[in-house]
Amino acid sequence: MDIEGLGESLADQLVGSGLVRDYADLYRLEVDALADLERMGKKSAAKLVASIDRSRRNEIWRLLHGVGIRHVGEGGAKALAAAFGSIPAIRQAAVEAIEAMPDVGPVMARSVRSFLDEPRNAALMDRLAASGVRMEDDTPRSAMPGPLTGKTYVITGTLAAMSREAATEALQALGAKVSGSVSKKTSGLIVGADAGTKLEKARAAGVPVLDEAAFLALIMKSSP
Repeated sequence: MDIEGLGESLADQLVGSGLVRDYADLYRLEVDALADLERMGKKSAAKLVASIDRSRRNEIWRLLHGVGIRHVGEGGAKALAAAFGSIPAIRQAAVEAIEAMPDVGPVMARSVRSFLDEPRNAALMDRLAASGVRMEDDTPRSAMPGPLTGKTYVITGTLAAMSREAATEALQALGAKVSGSVSKKTSGLIVGADAGTKLEKARAAGVPVLDEAAFLALIMKSSP
């Protein structure tokens, strides 16, 4: 949460005293209650409350990192924030969509989905939002307008020219969304070697199929 002045010793006191049971309780702390803690006093308590208040406006990656989702380090939290732009968007995303984002692998994606699906954690996120904690960044990278804005692509198989993560990033940089599942709304399926069942689903749904050469041509044509 990146709260200045809130160290491990003080955190232990807060939990031990019953003032804090989870992260959301931090945003309900008052100066008078904090001043009664060991080696605190009203001046220090006021500084801590002000620091906690400032943390409401932190970037959302700090929240994702701070709540302790397994396998989500600082880099992973930044990747999720850059890809989705808001906590609600991540909460609604299917595990396949999370996994399709740059720098997010299957282990992290499953861990994020599992954490957010836990009722206790869902309630925590709701309470944090109700406490005024920032839930959305200003301009997520994937929402930036570009030549492919409004289009959604799915990638399957192994590409020879670049990794799936790099391909995803290239599409997002042009304004497209990248999904992990095929639907009738999919603008195109990008197919590499050893494509799986997504190819069959795309054909059945009438979704355009792009081989790697066609995909690279699309990127080159759409790039400024």
